[in-house]
Amino acid sequence: MDIILPADFDGTFRFTNYSKQDFTAKWDNVEYTFPAMKTTPMTGINATPTEIQYIRKKFAKDFAIREFYETKKFKALNKTEPGGTPATYTDADLSEFIQKCLEPLEIGRVTAKLPEKKEIPLSRDENGEAVTKVLGGKESLIKDGSVMN
Repeated sequence: MDIILPADFDGTFRFTNYSKQDFTAKWDNVEYTFPAMKTTPMTGINATPTEIQYIRKKFAKDFAIREFYETKKFKALNKTEPGGTPATYTDADLSEFIQKCLEPLEIGRVTAKLPEKKEIPLSRDENGEAVTKVLGGKESLIKDGSVMN
């Protein structure tokens, strides 16, 4: 399947957040925040151009779902009896929102929030104390020719 790009494509994929609130999407455990009312180059994502195009489409769909949930149509569809099945959306409901993510606005900058690094748990005894000594950056397990405990 060939990918057809616009004649004026400059090699940078962009995402447009045309809403009045920032939009945050997650990919590979990194949160990307797209500022409101801005078009943002997607250059900070470590991926091939084909992957970035896929990621952009995923972000656009996530954005479209968020925007659709705010529409009168969605609210009207979901006036159900308590315990009733809530209505959902179709691809047709989302298409106008997705297309707007491709229309340029003033250029902005995406911000990325890396996930917090979790400490690797050490072996612990029944009192919760570390069984093995935690070494500093230049410490060695070998001391005086023998292995430390």
